[in-house]
Amino acid sequence: MSLWTYFLLALLLVLEVGFPFGVFVPGGDTLLLALGALAGEGRLSLFPLLPLLFLGSYLGHGVGYGLGRILGPKLLGRFPESLRQRAARFLNRFGPSALLLAPFVPGLRTAVPFLLGTVGFPWLPYLLLAASGSLLWTQGLVLFAYFLGERLPAWLLWSVLLLLALLPLLRRGPKA
Repeated sequence: MSLWTYFLLALLLVLEVGFPFGVFVPGGDTLLLALGALAGEGRLSLFPLLPLLFLGSYLGHGVGYGLGRILGPKLLGRFPESLRQRAARFLNRFGPSALLLAPFVPGLRTAVPFLLGTVGFPWLPYLLLAASGSLLWTQGLVLFAYFLGERLPAWLLWSVLLLLALLPLLRRGPKA
């Protein structure tokens, strides 16, 4: 694959993590798992995939934080109320370490950086926590699927990944 393909994949993470529409079009977990599986099958190379995905997620966190700092009060109203309340509870419960967990939760991986920027969370601790969260999320999911891809037959691997991708949909109950 061309190096530009890897850069495009990193750009997708920047867009999902950094911009508010990532709340409405979540897919980062599925993307990372699929890329890891493709690498496990030998269709992609782990280098440059891993560093560029980390960089994409980390830059996305920076964009989200910056948007929160600059446009927070104006854009906050565009987030669904339920997501704002969920993110606020998440931040109150976990504090700044929410940045380590938020990447694993669709919607929150976009909302938490924005909210931390909006409330003026200090820049340096934010950068360190965002780097750690991005590293855990991107490298963890890609390597998990990579090792599965090396060990499982393709039909079983893609069935497991499809099930993992659909799990959040199955978890949601009917709306009352």
